[in-house]
Amino acid sequence: MTRDISIIGLGWLGWPLAKQLMASGYNVRGSVTSIAKQQQLLAELPEMNVHCWQADEQAALPEALLAPVMIITIPPGKLSHYFLALQSLVSQARQHGVERLIYISSTSVYGGTGCCDETTPLQPETAQAATLVQVEQCVQQAGFMCWNILRPSGLIGPGRYPGRFLSGKTLDAGGRVVNLVHQRDVIGVIMALLKQPHSGIFNLAAPDHPTRATFYQQACQLAELPLPLFSDMNDDGKMICADKVETELGYHYQIHDLLLWLQQVAAGEQ
Repeated sequence: MTRDISIIGLGWLGWPLAKQLMASGYNVRGSVTSIAKQQQLLAELPEMNVHCWQADEQAALPEALLAPVMIITIPPGKLSHYFLALQSLVSQARQHGVERLIYISSTSVYGGTGCCDETTPLQPETAQAATLVQVEQCVQQAGFMCWNILRPSGLIGPGRYPGRFLSGKTLDAGGRVVNLVHQRDVIGVIMALLKQPHSGIFNLAAPDHPTRATFYQQACQLAELPLPLFSDMNDDGKMICADKVETELGYHYQIHDLLLWLQQVAAGEQ
């Protein structure tokens, strides 16, 4: 099993992932898009190989960012021509000998309503989600020895406390369930995958799915913010089924109960 890993995008997810991998004995290199960010990360962890590079349809992938395993964590909003840039990146990675690619996508590729697992037909409802579907297809068709696509639900964790943008607002569909996953679990699943090299797609979502009304009102109450109001309790959304990581990888979610997690954050335990 290789210990050399490249992370394209040392951001909110990529940087703590890199630190966890290094702490676990992996050799890690990664990319940022500015000199200032590079200097900031190197000041925090001087032994990390941090390179300044931005994916683009015309940008050559530096040899310094090549490793047998590559993890792409770049979200669509970070690039103006996301699909073309990612298409070029994936193609170059394959051409230069990357053996395994892990791509972080999103459950937004499903759209629709009802329970969605990894076999659910994709129905992207936004241009951004449609672009993610294109990149996923590119990853699957590139010819890597092993590939994985992770589809996390809404991401929570350090700096991403839910409810602040909904505080005091009047909203509909309070009966929709919440689909969220903690940063710690996304990293945990990646760590588990690296020990079990087989291709596949995995949804990521905390097994607990409270309603929007219950979850966001409690989130705001615990943060001492004005509560959101819900004009109706309609449930016309989707629920992400994400137990495949448990049945196939033997992974157990660290943040299982979202309401309990809110209480732990408020108490300073998270």
